Amino acid sequence: MCCLLISCTFFSCIQPEETHIASWERQYIDSLVHAQKEVDSLEQIRDRFIQEDNHYGLMVTCKTLGQRYRSENRFMDAVKCHKLGMEQAILLADTLELIQALNNLGTNYRRLGILTEASTFHYRALSFCELLQNKTDKLTQKQRVISLNGIGNIYLTLDNRQLADSIFRIALRGEQQLGSAVGQAINYANLGAIFESNGQTDSAWIYYQHSMKQNQKAKSDLGISLCHNSFGRLYEKDCLWDSALVEYQASYDIMAGSKDRWHWLESCLALTRVHLKKGDYSKAYAYLEQAKKTATDIKSLEHLAQVYYLYYQWYDQKGDCRKALDYYIQSRIYTDSVMNFKNLHHAQNLRIQFVSDRHRDEINVLERSYENERRTHNYLLIASLAIILLAVTMIGFLWYFLHSRRKMIRMMQHVEEIRSNFFTNITHEFRTPLTVILGYSRLLENGTVFLKQDLQSLGQYITRQGNNLLDLVNQLLDISKVKSAVGNPEWRTGNVVPYLHMLVESFQDLARQKRIELQFLPSQNTVNMDFVPDYLQKILRNLISNALNYTPAYGKICIDTDLTDNMLEIHVSDTGKGIAEEDLPHIFDLFYQGNKEKVKEVGSGIGLSLVQKLVMSMNGTIEVESKVGIGTIFTLFFPLFHKGQEYPDFRLNEITIEKVALTTKDGESENLPQGKESNEHTPLILVVEDNLDVAHYIGSLLQERYALRYAYNGRIGIELAYELVPDLILTDLMMPVVDGYALLRCIRESETVNHIPVIVITARCTEEDRIKGIEAGADAYLYKPFNAEELLVRVDYLLDSRRMLRSKYAYAVRQQFTNAEKQLAIADQQFLNRLTDITYRQMETGQVDVETIASKMCMTRQQLTRKLQAVTGESTVVYLMRIRLNKAKQLLDSCVDMQIGDIAIKCGFEDNAYFSRIFKQYFHLTPSQYRKQLK
Repeated sequence: MCCLLISCTFFSCIQPEETHIASWERQYIDSLVHAQKEVDSLEQIRDRFIQEDNHYGLMVTCKTLGQRYRSENRFMDAVKCHKLGMEQAILLADTLELIQALNNLGTNYRRLGILTEASTFHYRALSFCELLQNKTDKLTQKQRVISLNGIGNIYLTLDNRQLADSIFRIALRGEQQLGSAVGQAINYANLGAIFESNGQTDSAWIYYQHSMKQNQKAKSDLGISLCHNSFGRLYEKDCLWDSALVEYQASYDIMAGSKDRWHWLESCLALTRVHLKKGDYSKAYAYLEQAKKTATDIKSLEHLAQVYYLYYQWYDQKGDCRKALDYYIQSRIYTDSVMNFKNLHHAQNLRIQFVSDRHRDEINVLERSYENERRTHNYLLIASLAIILLAVTMIGFLWYFLHSRRKMIRMMQHVEEIRSNFFTNITHEFRTPLTVILGYSRLLENGTVFLKQDLQSLGQYITRQGNNLLDLVNQLLDISKVKSAVGNPEWRTGNVVPYLHMLVESFQDLARQKRIELQFLPSQNTVNMDFVPDYLQKILRNLISNALNYTPAYGKICIDTDLTDNMLEIHVSDTGKGIAEEDLPHIFDLFYQGNKEKVKEVGSGIGLSLVQKLVMSMNGTIEVESKVGIGTIFTLFFPLFHKGQEYPDFRLNEITIEKVALTTKDGESENLPQGKESNEHTPLILVVEDNLDVAHYIGSLLQERYALRYAYNGRIGIELAYELVPDLILTDLMMPVVDGYALLRCIRESETVNHIPVIVITARCTEEDRIKGIEAGADAYLYKPFNAEELLVRVDYLLDSRRMLRSKYAYAVRQQFTNAEKQLAIADQQFLNRLTDITYRQMETGQVDVETIASKMCMTRQQLTRKLQAVTGESTVVYLMRIRLNKAKQLLDSCVDMQIGDIAIKCGFEDNAYFSRIFKQYFHLTPSQYRKQLK
C-alpha cells in the first residue's frame, strides 16, 4: 500500500516516460477487452499482455477485470487487479486512467469495510481530478463525482451525516450536469438515507422516489432493487411489516439472479429482520443462514456485523442467553472493526488538503516541462541523489562536530573537576601545618611562652609541620622535573636488595605502632641492576605509606621481589580496604581523588602520579590489582641493565634513608594538654582532630580554662561524645574513618548529645562547604589557619549561651511558670517531656530512682546527669524531685477527696512526714495548708 502511494507521489512529481501508442492499436485493445463477457477470457488476455509487456493493454484489461471481480464479490482479487492497472497508468503517465484505478480501489476497499484505505484512494483520485487542466471533460467530471460519492459513503458509514450530506449534494449537481440517470439515482438514494437516519421520514420518501424514477429511467435493476430496500426500511420504521416484506421480497427477487451478492445481502438481511419482528423464526433463520454464508464468502465485515447481531436477536427471543451473548460479542467485534476509524476523518481531511495543495503545484510543473520529461526526470534524479548525498555529508559533519564538541566539553568539565578537587585538597594539606606554624608563631610573637622547654616543644611542632609542607612542595617539584626532564637522575649499578630492605625497615616502627605486620620477602639476596636510588626511595615510600594509611589494625603488608627474564618485579601488597573498580583506571591521574563518598582518607592526589612518572623514568612499568574489602597489589617491573650504559657502583653508605617521622594515634592524648579537672563548674570540651600538632595547639589555647578530651577520628569522637556528654565539641571536617559531616549528623540525631554546641575548624573554606557544615548542625565555622582569639571568643560565647539558657529555665521553674520549657529548643523540650512521662510511669510503680529512670531513657546515670545539667542547670535528683512535687500539687488541686497520704504514695513518697517537709521547702506550705488555702 505504501509503495503504491509513493509511486503515485513520484508520478505527480516527475515527468512521465513518453509512450507512443497508435490509435488503431488502442481501438483494437479496447474492443477486444470489452467484447469479453467471461472472467476467464479476461484473465487469459491479461496474462498475454503481461508476457508481451503491453502496458496499455494490461491497464485496460485490469480495469475491466477488476470491475468483473467486484461484481462477483471477489473483492481481494479486484484490489490486486486494480493495483496492477494503477501501476500501468503511472508508467504510461495516463492521469485519467490513474484516477479511475484509484476510484476502483476505493470502492473495493469500501465493500470490504476497510475505510481507511478506501478514503485514501478516493481522496487521492479527487486530488488528481482537481489537478487536471481540462476539468470540463465529461470523463473527468464523472470520475470526480465518483470520488465524491465514495467519500460521502465513507462518512455516512462513519455516521458523519452532516459532512456526508454536503458531499452527496455536490456529487448530485455533478451528475445532473452530466445527465447521468444512474449517478442521480445513487446520490438521491444516499441523501434519502441521511434523512432516514435523521428521522425525517417524509423527506426520505421524496428522495427515494426520485431515486426510483432515475433508476427506472436508466433501467438499472440494481438501483431499482436498492430503492425497494429503502421503501421497505421506511415501512419497517412505521411497523408496517407486511408492506415492508413486499418491498424487501421485490428487492430480493430482482437480485436473486445477479452475481452481485454484496447488494443482495441487503434484502436478505432485511427479510430476516422483519420475519424476526413478526415472530416467524423459521423463515428468519433460513434467510439468516443464507446471509451468513454469503457475507463470509465475500468477506464483508459490515454485513457480518449485521448477521451476528440478527443471530443475537434470534437466540435472545428464543431464550438462549449464552448463545445470544456469544453472537452479540461477535457482532460488536465486527462493528468495531468497521467503526474504529471514526476519529481518523479529521486528520485525513487535513492531510488530503495538504496533499491536494502540494500536488496542484506539482502538476503545473509537470505540464510546463512535459516536452522535456525524460531529461528533466534524469536531472531531477541526479539532483536528488546529489542533495541526499550532500545532506548526508552535512549531517555527518554536523554529527562529528557536535560529538567532538560534547567530548571536549566533557573533557573540560573533567579537567575542571580535577583541578577543583586538587586545589580543595591541596589547600587542606597546606592549611593544616600552617595552622600550627602560624598559631605557635603568634604565641611567640605575643610573648605567651616563657619556659625553655616550651620553646623547644614549639620549635619541634613548627619544624615538623614545616617539613610536612616542604615534603609536599618537593613532591610537586618532583612531578614537574620528571615531566619536563629537568632533573638529571643519578644512576647507580649494584645490589638493590639491601637498599630495598633498608627502605622497608624504615617503616617498621610506624607499622608496629599501627599494629600492622610489615614483611620484606626477596626471592634472591643479590640482584645487581641499574637503578636511581632517589627515585626508588620515593616510589617505595609512597606505596608503603599508602598501604599503611589504608590498612586497618592487625592487617598485613608484604613487599616481595622476583627475577624473571632480566626484569626485577617488586610486589607491594596489603590487606586494606581496596580500590573501587571504577577508580582503578584513574588512580595514576594527577590530582585524582576517587569517589568522595567511599574514600574517607584525604590526600593531595599527587603521590601515585609521581610514582608512575618515576617508574617510567627508570624505564619500568607499574600495574595494580585491587578488590574492595580484600586488598591491593602494586607490581613494579624494572629492567636490570640499560644497554650500552655504564654507571658508578652503588655504595650503601652514600645513601641516607630518611626515616618516616610519624607517630601512632594510640597514646596521643598522653602528650596532649588535658586542661583542668572536669567537674560541674569546669566545662568539658571534646577536640576531634586527626592531626596531632593541630590538636596540641588547640589544647594549649584552652587548657587553662577548660577540661579537655581528644579523639583522632570521627568514630572515636562520636563514642567519646556519648560517653562523656561534653559541654562543647571542636571538630575537623576531613578525617579518616568517619568525617566531620557524619559526626555532626550523628550528634544532632541523638537525644543524648543533640544539645551540645559544635564548632567546626577546617581547611575547607568554600561557601558550599560552610553551608553544608551548617546544614549538618555546626554552631560555628572557623577556617584554618584560624585566629586564636576568635576561637576563644567563639567557645566562650557558645558556653555562655548555654549557661544563660539554663539560667532562664531554672528561674522560670523557680517562679513556677508553666511555660518554662517553651524557652528551650524543640529537641530539649522533647527530651524533658519524655523524661517527665517516664518519671510519671515510675511513680506508679513506686520505683523512682535515678538508675532506673536513666535506663528507661537509654542512658547511663552520668549521661543523664550531664544532659540535665546542660539543659536545665539542675542535677538529676533535684529535677526528678521537682517533677514529683509538681505532680503532687496537681493532685491536691484536682483530687479534693483523695487523702494526702495516698497522694504521697502516688508520687513515690513512702514517708508522709518526709513528703510534707519536702513539699513545704518547695511551695512554702505544707500539703494540708495548701489544700486549706484552696478551699
